[in-house]
Amino acid sequence: MAPNNTDELHDVLLDLSRCNACSGCSEICPEVFGWDGDLERPYLTRQKATHDEVREAIALCPKRCISAEGWEEEDY
Repeated sequence: MAPNNTDELHDVLLDLSRCNACSGCSEICPEVFGWDGDLERPYLTRQKATHDEVREAIALCPKRCISAEGWEEEDY
């Protein structure tokens, strides 16, 4: 089931226990994901984003550690 409104803001979830430190999310979507060089881990620069803003980062995450509240996996 696809989101009804792609402009609607949803909570972005980042599971660092699954992260392999590829830094792809911060490269693909720097407006939502930052990169902590000391910890070699991503962090959220903001908690909420639209489907369009983070769809590519979610889809390309090799460890599937990024998700958004209220979205089914096939929505990415």
